[in-house]
Amino acid sequence: MPMPKCIPPSRILFLLPLLVSCTIASTPESVAPAVFHVKAPQAQRVSVVGTFNGWDPEAHPLHGPDKNGVWTLRLPLSPGQYRYMFVVDGVRWIADPNAMAFQNDGFGGRNSVLFHGR
Repeated sequence: MPMPKCIPPSRILFLLPLLVSCTIASTPESVAPAVFHVKAPQAQRVSVVGTFNGWDPEAHPLHGPDKNGVWTLRLPLSPGQYRYMFVVDGVRWIADPNAMAFQNDGFGGRNSVLFHGR
């Protein structure tokens, strides 16, 4: 069986900047946190669902409640427009009462709309 060829150290040092630059270039520079908060003092669990997580109630639970009954989550998102809702205790889906915009959800209700990073 032939022996594997080794890469000379001079080639590794030559290729290293390429690997580093590819890693840096693929990191999104414009990702910034969106802050979600909702007052639900009696809730046992609150999560945010939307176009950014496939409407998955398990993906992004909020932290809380604080002493005022407010649940909060800082979620890194790329700039864009997102539709979302809160899920309270796994069963009650509610629009964000503090949202700046809303859109028909296609089921007789409405989704909150977030314009992030614009």
